[in-house]
Amino acid sequence: MRRILFLLSLLALCVLARAQQPQEAYVPIEEHRAYPAYYPCQAEEDGKWGYVDKDNEWVIRPLYDGALYETNGGMYAGSRNGKWGFVGVSGEPLTDIAYDAAVCEIDYQRGGYATNFAALRKQGKWAFIDVQGRFVTEFKYDEVLIMNGKYVIRVKDPARKGKLVTGYLGKDGKEVWQP
Repeated sequence: MRRILFLLSLLALCVLARAQQPQEAYVPIEEHRAYPAYYPCQAEEDGKWGYVDKDNEWVIRPLYDGALYETNGGMYAGSRNGKWGFVGVSGEPLTDIAYDAAVCEIDYQRGGYATNFAALRKQGKWAFIDVQGRFVTEFKYDEVLIMNGKYVIRVKDPARKGKLVTGYLGKDGKEVWQP
């Protein structure tokens, strides 16, 4: 009997201790300004991807095999048959869907979009496009990374025996190289 009372007392202490722990705070999606206007969503009927608004209404029809989050105020990445491209807010093509990979970046820490660019890879090299889908660089970067709200670019330097030289793409689309 003492064991049962002891175990019940121990259980009550555990329950009280758990109740005293602070609960994690969260921000509902509707109240978080940094989230994109539209979200990737997969259709139940055929498994294709498109984009929905906060009310779960289709704004870009589900025509794609894959989708990424919105980037830079109105560019949406979609893939078909293993190739990627970007479409605009109403689903109009900004690029062909003909690239090996796509990268788009959202800077949630600053409450919005960090750049006006997205990146596409073709034959192992990366290039950048603006929000209208125009190429602002050639396909010449060996690596593209996202760090601290910037696109980090890396290129193999033949003068340094193929070692990677690192820089970043500025807000104006110009390269800024590190010494």
